[in-house]
Amino acid sequence: MGRQKLDRLLALADRGDRKAMTEAGLLLVKGEAPEIDRDFDKAFSLYQKAAQADFVPAQYNLGCMYMDGLGVARDYKSACYWLEKAARCGDIDAQFTLANICERGLAGAIDLQQARQWYELAAEGGSGRAQYDLACIFMHGKGVAVNSERAIYWFEKAAASGVSRAKAHLLDLCRAKDLSAENFD
Repeated sequence: MGRQKLDRLLALADRGDRKAMTEAGLLLVKGEAPEIDRDFDKAFSLYQKAAQADFVPAQYNLGCMYMDGLGVARDYKSACYWLEKAARCGDIDAQFTLANICERGLAGAIDLQQARQWYELAAEGGSGRAQYDLACIFMHGKGVAVNSERAIYWFEKAAASGVSRAKAHLLDLCRAKDLSAENFD
C-alpha cells in the first residue's frame, strides 16, 4: 500500500505537483511503510524542487533537512534561508524553529531580539511551544527586561495550548506576585 502511494506521488511530482513532491519527500524521510526505504537524497531533491517553486511546507522541510544534515551536509545558514522563507509566509513551525536557532546561536551569534520576534509570531499564531519559550524569555529577562505580567500571559496561553510545564511556572509566578492561582491548581 505504501509503495503504491509513493509511486502515485512520484508520478504527480514528475508532472510538477509541488504538494506531491512534498508528500513523497515525507514518505521517503520517514520510510514508515516496510516497502519504502528511507532515501534522504531523493527527499531532499523533491523538497528542493517544491521549495524553489514557493511551496511553503517544502521550504520548511528543506530547512529542517539542512538543519539536521539529512540528504545534505548540515548547514544552518541554508536552513535559516529556507525556514525564513516559510516563516515569512506564516508557517508557525518555521517561525518557532528560527527562534530556537537564533536563541541558541546555531547559525552564528546568539540573537535574542530576533529570537523573541520569531517566538512572538509563532506564539501569536497559536504555537504552545513558542508561547512557553516566549514566557520563559520574559520570566528570565533574556534579551528583554524581566516582565512577570507578560510571562504570566504567555504561560497562561501555553497552558491552555496543552504545554503541561507551563502550569508549574504559572503557579510559581502567581504565588510570587501574591495573585490568585486557584484557577491553575
